[in-house]
Amino acid sequence: MQIAASTPATAFFPLIVLVIVSNGISFNVAAVLLMLLGTQWYVLFNVIAGTTAIPKDLRDMTDLLRFKGWNRWRKLILPALFPYLITGLITASGGAWNASIVAEYAEFGQQTYKVLGLGALISEATAKGDFGLLTAATLTMIVVVVVINRYFWRRLYRLAAERYTME
Repeated sequence: MQIAASTPATAFFPLIVLVIVSNGISFNVAAVLLMLLGTQWYVLFNVIAGTTAIPKDLRDMTDLLRFKGWNRWRKLILPALFPYLITGLITASGGAWNASIVAEYAEFGQQTYKVLGLGALISEATAKGDFGLLTAATLTMIVVVVVINRYFWRRLYRLAAERYTME
């Protein structure tokens, strides 16, 4: 898994674009696939870390109490994983923003593929050398990321730290 994760998602992008476009599927699908490829590892490795961090005493206790299936997930696994999942999702959202710059705008041969998005705007401004538009788009991305971090992720992170930390 770590070998696959060490390969940048962008390395798969030409293949994804080729398969998607040659089959007549919208370029939007390729952009979404690349962003998902660029984020999945953050979530996966954090969830694995959270799973391994569950104390053996708690696992043994749920065995003694005969918690099985959904009840075990609801009482032990999900609360234990919540802080790790939030951390993975926060880092994955940053990875998605970065991947969007590459995923939303691509030039292959004589053809340019793009979707409507801030990443495409940044890539297109870079390709054209439009530094004013590039600066404005980058500043917009920064403001959006800060607002999302402050008003969405920070609240979830605080909830994870206050309610679901196993100390």
